[in-house]
Amino acid sequence: MKNYFLSILFLLLASASNFGQTFSDDFTGLTVATNLAGQSNWIKGGSGPDVTIDNTTPLTYEGYSSGGAEYVVMGTPTGTSSRVYKTFATPVTSLVNTTFYYSFLLNVSSAADNVSTKNYFMSLGVSGASTSYGAKLFTTANGAGYSMGLSKTTNTAVYGTTVLEFNKTYVIVVRYTFNATGTVAPEKYDDEAYLWVNPQGATEPLTSTAECTAVVAGTDTDFDGYGALADVGNFVWHNRGLGNPVGAFDALRVGYGASSADAWTDLNPGALPVEMATFSANSVNGDVELVWQTATEKNNNGFNIERKSASGEFVKIGFVKGNGTTSELSSYSFTDKNVKENYSYRLKQIDFDGTFAYSNIVNVSASTLPTTFAMAQNFPNPFNPSTSISYSLPQPGVVTLIIFNTLGQKVKEVVNGFQEAGSYTVSLNASDLSSGNYIYNVSVNGQSISKKMLLLK
Repeated sequence: MKNYFLSILFLLLASASNFGQTFSDDFTGLTVATNLAGQSNWIKGGSGPDVTIDNTTPLTYEGYSSGGAEYVVMGTPTGTSSRVYKTFATPVTSLVNTTFYYSFLLNVSSAADNVSTKNYFMSLGVSGASTSYGAKLFTTANGAGYSMGLSKTTNTAVYGTTVLEFNKTYVIVVRYTFNATGTVAPEKYDDEAYLWVNPQGATEPLTSTAECTAVVAGTDTDFDGYGALADVGNFVWHNRGLGNPVGAFDALRVGYGASSADAWTDLNPGALPVEMATFSANSVNGDVELVWQTATEKNNNGFNIERKSASGEFVKIGFVKGNGTTSELSSYSFTDKNVKENYSYRLKQIDFDGTFAYSNIVNVSASTLPTTFAMAQNFPNPFNPSTSISYSLPQPGVVTLIIFNTLGQKVKEVVNGFQEAGSYTVSLNASDLSSGNYIYNVSVNGQSISKKMLLLK
């Protein structure tokens, strides 16, 4: 189904091997606890550190298919530079008036103050052993988290203002547009570069919504501003110094085209998007009931049901057959019997060709029937774009869970239907809402509870 759980941008980025993107790598099947260089045509240059492969905690983002459990670990940076790169199967040689997009999953565990050290950690590059790079990415510490930065070629980044959380996975999207070529102004500075974090929507993101922009003109020299490039043909990770981040990345994608729309199509093949209306978990008399709905499906073989304990890893406990390809609303359920401890649950949606994507995670406490009507504060809060809302029903009834803006206008209906007595956890995806404060209200049997939550994009 190329299951693009919830209506978020990268629900369309399924396994690239099926679509012929300019470049992709999910690191699937690579040897863990081993350097990336030397595997799958990745090559190391320089005397600094390599990156390594792991599969302990796979990177996932709702709807963005990472294609497998393996991912790349960026260890503690050193002051000695190195790079690890892979060349596209067909490097791109026609560059004037063309656009590249690249995207990947990023999870940063620590980031240094990089404003003065100016160390980039990702870029595109000329193919082979060349050290010509463009569309450079940076991180820098910012308060309790970090921010992303971008440049065309300079080591002085333009940083965004959003403070990203450590140990949280984000989708990073970069666009680089080649305009006229030349080594003197204005052609030397006329290319454009943009960066988005978790962009929303099923179409090409607007430049006005970019987290940061390397502008036309200024002093940031174009990728081809020092001279004509032979091609663009490498994706490169860099250890440039102590300003580089520690963390992990996965699911690299590169798209190219004669226009930005063409490049976006190459990056994003435009499969039928799937919207999961709800995914909820309900604990009733020692059983956990999982219920979910999809609005549309394409090539959906079905769903693995996976659960994990607080100290364990996700394991498969069941399978629910999908509906193949359909534009109709589809409802599914699964009951985990005789649950004796607290668990986390997720769905692994699998296409007929083996491509898969994970849903969000819901947490359930094993318990008897609740004695009071209650609703917990959503978690996480603030959030972007998904959060979980938990409530308990001592009696069965028709339940509504509705999201209001601060003007009291209903903006989203999450639940509306009969539910048995029990404890429920519902996943809310707010990718279609703007940043700001919202009120969520649950009502049943003439009783109502409201709480505030904050969406930060």
